[in-house]
Amino acid sequence: MKVSDNVEDFIENADVIVDFSVPSATGKLVDYALKYSKKLVIGTTGLDKEVISKIMDASKEIAIVQSPNFSVGVNLMIELVKETASVLGEDFDIEILEIHHNKKKDSPSGTAIKLLESLKEIRKNCNTIYGREGIIGERPKNEIGVFAVRGGDVVGEHNVMFLGYGERIEIVHKASSRETFSRGALRAVKFVYTKDKGFFTMKEVLGL
Repeated sequence: MKVSDNVEDFIENADVIVDFSVPSATGKLVDYALKYSKKLVIGTTGLDKEVISKIMDASKEIAIVQSPNFSVGVNLMIELVKETASVLGEDFDIEILEIHHNKKKDSPSGTAIKLLESLKEIRKNCNTIYGREGIIGERPKNEIGVFAVRGGDVVGEHNVMFLGYGERIEIVHKASSRETFSRGALRAVKFVYTKDKGFFTMKEVLGL
């Protein structure tokens, strides 16, 4: 295996660039992918609007799969959460809890943000609150709470709670090994290799 800190040392021999790095590197990798006409799989989270815009522009020329989480289970969870929110309606309050290891730099996690975005496709008028403190009054109906816990070596846990009167539904995903992400990324590589250009997510990769 060849290891280098210069992408151009080996990019000509690659078919797909797989990016699980840091936000400051992702934009540069998009530039390299365009320069050498390579396909991209991006799993880096915490990207700013400028990098996201660059990715979308690049997808007009090359094929890109981007996802905050490459776990097959998490991507199924996203669809289950949307369906649950649609069926339950506004009688249930929604809260999102995510837990990660103490080295994680971004908060909330990219997966929690994706879950929130998916819920807001159904609950379109909901506001978001990140944590609560002090005398804040009763919980408004049009609110989704997002909470981040950090500690130890937790690979990743996400819990979406639908809280009603006399009952509660929780949709939970717990990752116990990072292997689950690499398996999903390999599926994304095989998928994007067959595409000429365009922007795709794990929803398309998994046919959900």
